[in-house]
Amino acid sequence: DKSKDVKLISIGRQGSMTFVSRPSDAAIIAMIESSKTVIRMVLQDIGPVTIPGTKRALPGLTWPTAVLSALGGAIYDRGVDVEIVLSNPGCIPGSLRGTEACYGNGWSCVDVASEIVKTIRKNHHKVNDARLRALVKDNLRICFVRHNKSDSYEDGMSIGLHAKHFIIDDICCYIGSQNLYTCDLAEWGLVVDDKETVQNIKKTYFDRIWKNSYIQLDCDVDAVMDGLGVDRNGEFKLFNVTNHNDMIHGGGDEFYDIDESQVKVLKETYESAMNSREVSPEARDDECERKTPSPSRVCKSTDEIGGEAAASRENEPQDQDESDDDGNRNQLSLDCCGLRESLEIASG
Repeated sequence: DKSKDVKLISIGRQGSMTFVSRPSDAAIIAMIESSKTVIRMVLQDIGPVTIPGTKRALPGLTWPTAVLSALGGAIYDRGVDVEIVLSNPGCIPGSLRGTEACYGNGWSCVDVASEIVKTIRKNHHKVNDARLRALVKDNLRICFVRHNKSDSYEDGMSIGLHAKHFIIDDICCYIGSQNLYTCDLAEWGLVVDDKETVQNIKKTYFDRIWKNSYIQLDCDVDAVMDGLGVDRNGEFKLFNVTNHNDMIHGGGDEFYDIDESQVKVLKETYESAMNSREVSPEARDDECERKTPSPSRVCKSTDEIGGEAAASRENEPQDQDESDDDGNRNQLSLDCCGLRESLEIASG
């Protein structure tokens, strides 16, 4: 029926373009956590980007803990079946180079399954290996995309997958640009909230991919359990950008995780760098306050904004040289990116 209205919900994120604007992260987690029977996913990947040709995550990058925990919780708490189709690792489309485009970050289906099971063991301390093995065998199915059970084309090139799609309980689904692995990009997508339409998408898209792709060899139970002790995160640690533990990617402990000693070192390094530029602490505080408001002060009324603007104009020297002001802003550019405030957030 072409005249039927289909309920669509637009969700997205601005990523690193803004300080706090990643609402689709929370929406995707909420969809996964609402599942009762089955989750079906067709994804480019779910593990972090790796150093090309290796299974080592890029420095500082980690697996998307919020997504994995939501999937693990669905399996353990509600007995939900999870079916995931992934791109074959290292698929480079067309004549492009690996640094230009690469579908599949390098992880195996066993790696992905092990990371999901890790969250179950972490969140449910009393679960034993026998129960975990049963969950992997009965509820978790992961495979690489295939054509007629083959993972490569006739010319030998492996089959890649660039999809970002999942279905919840066969009644709603997401179609869009947002990867679930760590990557703080601006993304957009649609949630289709119509059972009949979603079941048609499942029949014409997911079911065909699953029939051509799924074989049990991709996700061996013993290999998954043996992989629970493997650290697949990036070896090096950098610094927090924001403190959003509930975000899928790009924020807080999820993206760059540090301990208190690292926070102290970073603060000292920052202060040393600012002091070497001979900028007073008062000037730094004032500049950061004007240009990088804290999250708690992002929302202000128009009266407040107008009053602050007027007061600011009254206090500005009338004969101030514009080139000097620009130079001062350049000196403070590092601070106005939010580094100083981020370090304060990270430390407590």
